[in-house]
Amino acid sequence: MLRSKWYCMAVAGLLALGTAFPARADLSAYLSNVGFDESANLDRSMGMGVRWGKSSRIIGGETSLLVARPTRSVRNTVGGEETATALFYEGRLMVNIPLKPIAPFVNVGFGRIIITSTDAPQTQIPTDVNGIKLPLTPEQQAKVDLANSALKAMSKLQHNTEFSYGLGARKALNDRLDIRVDLRQYAVFSVKGIVAQKAREELAGQIQDQTGFDLLPVEKERTVRYEELSLGVNFRF
Repeated sequence: MLRSKWYCMAVAGLLALGTAFPARADLSAYLSNVGFDESANLDRSMGMGVRWGKSSRIIGGETSLLVARPTRSVRNTVGGEETATALFYEGRLMVNIPLKPIAPFVNVGFGRIIITSTDAPQTQIPTDVNGIKLPLTPEQQAKVDLANSALKAMSKLQHNTEFSYGLGARKALNDRLDIRVDLRQYAVFSVKGIVAQKAREELAGQIQDQTGFDLLPVEKERTVRYEELSLGVNFRF
């Protein structure tokens, strides 16, 4: 109880300190180098983004929008690669350290990552075992084809929830313009999506019941980590 009381007092003191100074608006444009988790099958990529928000001398908040165009490895395509689009959108709480000439800061964020043109699921319902075609009836084959088409469609657009934390620094060039550097890590939850995962399990289970053949294990959900290093200019109003 006492520990909780001290924690609440510390938070209240920080907020009071932050609001004791007038707030200013910020607008940033930046370039980023984004590293994706190996399991996401996305190569490291450059990105472009904007940030906008408002902050006092200590406490601030901002919204960030970043677009990156990573490549991924795909089978049965010319060159074996395809370009995807990754969209990062999040809100952040910032704590500024009012030092000069370089002002560091830390922040935490929460938002969404949307990835288009992603890999089809690795777990597809098979129609053969070791090259030997399964004895499916035309009706069963049609159901398998329909299920696999649905699984591929699910992979075309991924919506993932993410939590991020980072640190950085600003250096003032004049009264209105700063150079800003950020280093950030994202914890991305449910890369394949809970709904899509449940659908795969149900579809695979139905086909297994109809055919009697054991299918490949369904891919499990996991949390992955992305990273970002960015450099940009910050305009103060």
